[in-house]
Amino acid sequence: MEDPLKFLRNIKSVSVATVDKGMPAIRIADVMLNENGKLYFVVARGKPYYKQLQENPEIAIVAMDKNYVTVRVKGKIEFIGQSLLEKIFEKNPVLNQLYPGDTKSILEVFCLPKGTGEIFDLSIAPPKSERFAFGGATVEQSGYLINENCIACGICKDACPVGAISEGSIYDIDSSICLECGNCYEKCPVDAIDLPKGL
Repeated sequence: MEDPLKFLRNIKSVSVATVDKGMPAIRIADVMLNENGKLYFVVARGKPYYKQLQENPEIAIVAMDKNYVTVRVKGKIEFIGQSLLEKIFEKNPVLNQLYPGDTKSILEVFCLPKGTGEIFDLSIAPPKSERFAFGGATVEQSGYLINENCIACGICKDACPVGAISEGSIYDIDSSICLECGNCYEKCPVDAIDLPKGL
């Protein structure tokens, strides 16, 4: 698996979701730097985006490359003032055109120091996913799970569109290819399938 933070920096322009007065808000923003296991961004203090981040520092990010590999991440940001601003301008020279001279003083740097995420690769069949965490966050296993109520009837296996379920005295779901569609969960006659834990 490619380093997901490097992946996001290489894509650069990502969708960033915030909360605005209790409603979802989203915009395209650039990942300006990936350093020391953190993602760095800049925002102008006059933007609604800045106010949303001040009021609720939780964000969610998603990006897809040309091969239909998607990375999504969520976590809590930290503002670090103008620390690293010069380095960010050096690594992202287009900023010098947008904020020439001392106009860059309107910008503040924030980072995502820790979070959880998932890589979802649609370029292969069946698609594969893998969850990850960084900065000390804890990752939950993806996919549905079959519990001890299983009677090995095979209904769930027939219901899975990608063949993620294998036979056994208790059937098993391969979490790396489980689409989390819920078809097995809805079809199971004995409540032997547990809901996945959300990302």
